[in-house]
Amino acid sequence: MSAVPDDPIPFFRPVRRETSPTAAAVILGRDLRFLRGERPAKVAAKAIGASVSKLSRLERAESPPDIRDVRGLGDFYRVSEEIKAELERLTVRAREPEWFQHHFNDCTAQWLRRLFGLESQATDFMNYESGVVSGLLQDPQYAREVIRTGLHDREQAEVERRVRLREERQRRFFEQAVPPRATFLMDEVVLRRRAGSNAVMARQMRKLLAMSDLPGVSILFVLEDNAIAANAASAGSGSMAHLKFAAGGPPEMVYLEGYEEASYRTKEDDLERHVQLLLRLSAEAAASRAESRQMIIAAIKRFTV
Repeated sequence: MSAVPDDPIPFFRPVRRETSPTAAAVILGRDLRFLRGERPAKVAAKAIGASVSKLSRLERAESPPDIRDVRGLGDFYRVSEEIKAELERLTVRAREPEWFQHHFNDCTAQWLRRLFGLESQATDFMNYESGVVSGLLQDPQYAREVIRTGLHDREQAEVERRVRLREERQRRFFEQAVPPRATFLMDEVVLRRRAGSNAVMARQMRKLLAMSDLPGVSILFVLEDNAIAANAASAGSGSMAHLKFAAGGPPEMVYLEGYEEASYRTKEDDLERHVQLLLRLSAEAAASRAESRQMIIAAIKRFTV
């Protein structure tokens, strides 16, 4: 590819579902990186009077896009008017606030914002949690106990806002016309690890049982003393999520949350390594869907004695 092609780059995108601001930013960044092709980043950055680091942040969707920069890059890349209009549409959408920024901005951790903005856009979602019930499956009373433990001396009002944030996240994920196909993997110990009273735990277990009946939802428990689960733990991943999207959407990615940091992986080798770990947990380390359901029923009985 030459530095500046003679003809506009052909660029087509299939129709996709309504795009969230976060998804729009990620798609825009991917598209701009595709359009740059083999041009050095410093050449493209110079064309719009920006630094290489600014261009890099734009391509990685790490900062809000500037409409002037996007237009300038469109001109420099000599794209068609149709493509330029699409890039501008994505830019406008990417600059709009996410749902959690309206009422929960100050209690949404920075590292979770990309996940919250993308998870409901996924077609397929697989999540592994080692210590607690997945946030997308937590009953409000259970969530309250988990949050209170993590926040220690914070005021009750802040705890309640975080509980409402968790409820809204669940609503947006599950109550769509076409929710993602979702597999939730949790360590078996989650069924016994207490968060609050027996009544709180029984209520949480009943919610898991109800959620396991939803079409497209699988809840599986990773059995104890399993070498594959030990590999996940040794990798420092208390939580992992794999997100796949429809054609034209954001690129496939894995979210990793450890004890002191969180990250998003999209590079092919790194992505594949973590996806294979999740698939092995599901296929080789976890009880079947039917067995996991019976484990939930046993937990309900245990907490209601």
